[in-house]
Amino acid sequence: MWARVFGVAVLMCGCAVCGGAEDYLNSVKGQRLPGSSEQVGLWWASSGWKVGRDMAIPQTQDQAVTIRAAKNEVEAAQLVIRPRASIKGLTITPGTLTGPSGATLPATCVEILEVRYVNVTRPTDKSAVAGDWPDPLPPLDRPVDLEAGKNQPFWVRVRVPREARAGVYEGELRVTAADLSVTAPLRVEVYDFELPHRMTCVTAFGFDDGLAYRYHGVTDPQQKRQVLEKYLANYSAHHICPYNPAPLDPIRVTWPDVRPPKPKWQGGKPVTNEKHSGQRSLLIFDDRADLNVDASYEPLVPIPEAGLRLRFWYRTAVPEQVFLVTLNHHDSEGKWISGGNNDMTLDGNGHWQEFDHVIKAFPNGARFVQLRLRAARWTDEGEGTGLVWFDDVSLTDPATGKELIEDGGFEPPELPPVDQAKLQVKFDFTAWDKAMERAIDHYGFNSFRLGIPGLGGGTFHSRNEPELLGFAEDTPHYKAMFHSYCSQIQEHLRAKGWLDEAFVYWFDEPDPKDYAFVNNGFAKLKAAAPDINRMLTEQVEPALLGGPNIWCPISDHYRHDLAEQRREHGEKFWWYVCTGPKAPYCTLFIDHPGTEMRVWLWQTWQRKIDGILVWETNYWTSSAAYPDRDRPQNPYEDPMGWTSGYSTPAGKKLPWGNGDGRFVYPPVKAADGRPAAPVLEGPVDSIRWEMLRDGIEDYEYFVILKRLIESKGARIDTASKDRYAALLEVPVEVTKDMTIFTKDPSPIEAHRDRVARAIAELNRE
Repeated sequence: MWARVFGVAVLMCGCAVCGGAEDYLNSVKGQRLPGSSEQVGLWWASSGWKVGRDMAIPQTQDQAVTIRAAKNEVEAAQLVIRPRASIKGLTITPGTLTGPSGATLPATCVEILEVRYVNVTRPTDKSAVAGDWPDPLPPLDRPVDLEAGKNQPFWVRVRVPREARAGVYEGELRVTAADLSVTAPLRVEVYDFELPHRMTCVTAFGFDDGLAYRYHGVTDPQQKRQVLEKYLANYSAHHICPYNPAPLDPIRVTWPDVRPPKPKWQGGKPVTNEKHSGQRSLLIFDDRADLNVDASYEPLVPIPEAGLRLRFWYRTAVPEQVFLVTLNHHDSEGKWISGGNNDMTLDGNGHWQEFDHVIKAFPNGARFVQLRLRAARWTDEGEGTGLVWFDDVSLTDPATGKELIEDGGFEPPELPPVDQAKLQVKFDFTAWDKAMERAIDHYGFNSFRLGIPGLGGGTFHSRNEPELLGFAEDTPHYKAMFHSYCSQIQEHLRAKGWLDEAFVYWFDEPDPKDYAFVNNGFAKLKAAAPDINRMLTEQVEPALLGGPNIWCPISDHYRHDLAEQRREHGEKFWWYVCTGPKAPYCTLFIDHPGTEMRVWLWQTWQRKIDGILVWETNYWTSSAAYPDRDRPQNPYEDPMGWTSGYSTPAGKKLPWGNGDGRFVYPPVKAADGRPAAPVLEGPVDSIRWEMLRDGIEDYEYFVILKRLIESKGARIDTASKDRYAALLEVPVEVTKDMTIFTKDPSPIEAHRDRVARAIAELNRE
């Protein structure tokens, strides 16, 4: 009883809502090692702590850096060095670890990483503070210099082979420099059970392979594969499944007998959720800070003697959005007349407005015009961004009123009848199957995102209407083609045994105004391929019931009572964190305590949640905050995840949070995205990335214990069964509720140790 009361007291003193981040960074953590001296402070700390540069040297003592892990598990601790005077050329060399009956763990099982700091200048929220925060973990592959009077942690990571013998192993870490030679004892206890190759907790994380190639400076296809393999290996080692583990080997799709209609307008997206009249308008969405995005009427329009009357309705997404409508002039042979454009700059107010203007002045030699609609000003760099809807576009002869363009209302085209038997898709799965077999069998990934063309998509911000090869949703052509695609994909997944791993994630965080649209998409998918998982990033809403079979709310919107009701219908639950929630919840931010990502997985187990999702893992630059494509963000120098898209203008810095969307870093030599030569290394880990892995492995400890209790059944006496079952409950010392949890990793590690020893006991019975 006393221990539990004491534990709760510790929890309450270290909870997420108590104290400031500055106190957290500077509070004393860890234990001094025998090699510590007046000249060089030497101690170790749990991997779950973030050690501040100026934290005082702990006074409590211990004999060795201590790590506990199961077979086929990776665990780490921190070795911290604080020199009285600066040190040049420091190295750390692990030795062989010797264990029971002469068994060994070779030195290659131990990795040493440098803990680097990023300078937080704009704290994520009120719980955080500015200053140096530890996060990147580049390999210690060269001697390093240490600053006088400053702490320098090193990440000591041990990979326990699956064939290792259980027991305690002892060795040392040799720390050397020009005038320094000291050893740090290392103790590793191997639990008597093995973690599986593939974890139970589903993970689904975004990975932008194109951004990785850009930062690594690789364009050659073979070099891209080299870099990609290193990222996949890293993600596998952390039990994180990228949305798409086969970006270089997509499914090859052809429609051999389909002749899609050729639209008059090129660019833009016909949409139904915003319109001035009729059924549709044309959306121009420019979210590229390095490209001018527009839509053009492709046929050249002859210029009448009386000139041209241009009319259209428009609506900007936000007030004061400046955009451009252009008439490009062409001569009698259809050649563009350089420098002779007629640019009309408009400033929207966020509501539908009308433009009506007669144009009579044209450059010499102009005989035709081409109409172009833009969502921002045109510039050489294309840094302007914006979102504008256009409708009822008209070019007429002002003398006669004759209309000179077609489809200015962007309505669905009339389609000739087509033999539906010919509207069938043909697949080539050869390359994709090979890549996916490697992803699932070799890397142990337990999920992948499946793209379904024709569903449309979008977010609460905007949406894309469903169409296939130019055929609208309400045409028989679309219906036949959509069914052909979905049904064939489903049967291929079934034959490969991958139905459980596949999920469709086609709409993100819908607003209530889009619920009917989302339901319609899910209904089509359900009818054509009922066994493919349908995931939606939204909390349970009555209006959405029957659509998704995997709900994925943001963590602070999860309702356990509603989840339990839906579980009775066979539905599953994931949850996610992103730019929110912020403190006092578990978050992914750099300037928050180290335990948060690990505790998040304990909360995941506690609420019977099957999986976790994060929108991105290598979001290293913002196209809005860093619009110059040749000078992207350096995540080591600027740790903030700045907003991109959502009509954010180029050059505008709107914060999402430090480290948001970023769990790995590019290699140090590729940090600025402008390496002198291709960088063929893997990503650099972070403390938060390591905590995610630890949390996922902790979740697996609970799974293993639960399965053992169930499998042993009557062979376990009632008292023992109750004792084991109690260990499946997450202690309040770890997390009392969603907002009260430990900053101190020791309650986590203590309960994990109890679970591990219970597993070993049950394995021996």
